[in-house]
Amino acid sequence: MDALGTIHSTRNEDERAVAWFTKGAEAGLPVAMFNTGVFLEEGRGVAAPDYQAAVEWFRRAADAGDGGAAGNLCRMYTHGHGRAWQLFPASSSSTLQTLVFLALKGCGVT
Repeated sequence: MDALGTIHSTRNEDERAVAWFTKGAEAGLPVAMFNTGVFLEEGRGVAAPDYQAAVEWFRRAADAGDGGAAGNLCRMYTHGHGRAWQLFPASSSSTLQTLVFLALKGCGVT
């Protein structure tokens, strides 16, 4: 599913790409979660940017161990997208907490 999203993305078919990325994300693929977050943040293939949804997909991808998603969470939180109290919901794994801590530290937030 993510591969199909990537193919459509390279062809500048953003609506089709985000549809495939979202299917992959909903199926639990961390890379598709990351890519869905990117498209939602940038407003690609959707009516308008959706920062809250992007934060949620980045959080899910980071929870699954995607370091790039943790970095994107850092950037989004430091730019005021999302709320600090959402960083570590009760269901967060120690992996997510570690990745976000390191990302925030790298951004100079901690």
